[in-house]
Amino acid sequence: MKIALLLPRSVIYPSISFDIMDGFKQSLKNMGLEGYHEIISAGIGVAAKNEEIYDHCEQFLLAGTDIIIGYMNPFSAEFVHPLFESSGKTLIVLDSGYHFPKFSKKLSNAWFISLQGGLCTRVITHKAIEDGFRNFAFSCSFYDAGYRPSYVYAAAAEEKGGSIVFNHITSLKRSDFTLKPLTEFLEKEPDTAVLATFCGDMAEDFFAGSSEMAGHYKVYGTGFTSDETWLGKIPYPGYDWSAAIAWSRNLKIPENEIFVNIMDGIKYGKANLFSLLGWEAAQFIGLENKEFDGMSIHSPRGKVYMNQENGFSEAEIYYATVSRDEETGNCLLKEVHTATVTEQERAALEKNIEYIRTVEANTWLNAYACLES
Repeated sequence: MKIALLLPRSVIYPSISFDIMDGFKQSLKNMGLEGYHEIISAGIGVAAKNEEIYDHCEQFLLAGTDIIIGYMNPFSAEFVHPLFESSGKTLIVLDSGYHFPKFSKKLSNAWFISLQGGLCTRVITHKAIEDGFRNFAFSCSFYDAGYRPSYVYAAAAEEKGGSIVFNHITSLKRSDFTLKPLTEFLEKEPDTAVLATFCGDMAEDFFAGSSEMAGHYKVYGTGFTSDETWLGKIPYPGYDWSAAIAWSRNLKIPENEIFVNIMDGIKYGKANLFSLLGWEAAQFIGLENKEFDGMSIHSPRGKVYMNQENGFSEAEIYYATVSRDEETGNCLLKEVHTATVTEQERAALEKNIEYIRTVEANTWLNAYACLES
């Protein structure tokens, strides 16, 4: 079987393409399938140019490729899908979950392995409400403002009887970064909790700037805000905060221990969200079935099920506490446990997705976390 990977790049995750490829290859090796497939690849920049992705797919398919795997958003997948429909070949999309699909019916030849970013956002909002908060200050980077968690936070809070009473979006330029408007508001409204979405160095800036909130205000974060690749570099801000995550290296299940040991055997930190996506793609392909509908794998994050109705993978979401690593003084995830409200919030998220299909809503086109300098 001939398999092609479409690999992005990112200045905040410079190893992203290598991580996806290494995760894919190591997963095949772990299943005893090393050398069974011809594997080729191409770079797709920040995955924002649909025509470029289309050209790569067309060339690969004309060269006899059976399966194409790409880290891209659902808009790009829909754009290139006619190629796969007409050729009878398979597209596997590695998806952050930070975009909503525009299509309502399943794409016949495409399947999405998702980190469920939007679902993480709903789940952590549920916890904030459960903790007794009803008023929220929303804080995000200029970059994160262009993705769907910014909408999901507001929708979820309102549906649960809460509301966003203050919005704070940081400047595009890091040199202009400030949390002063946020901290000044919180001083006046002490019963307000913070709902945050940042990634990479932007998350680092947020937590460095929020150290003065230590012990005074509750912070809730989602998805990439609590990505361990960056948490391990970020000095502990002086307070613990709550997160909803797709996966953690500290998840205590046998499949995860195998994954972490193998990937970190290449290089410490190689076990991450992107190598996880590559690993899972290989697991689905290793089942040797071109129709992934209704199938499930035992992944490092637990059972991952491919929903036959929409072609998107479904998995548990986990709660975690971001706390202090006593060895380094930086952040780490602890107390990782299953969020029992995952399926309840998944059903609610479907309604949010359906609503966005009915309105004009702008979004960044590049795949989440893929940034150029």
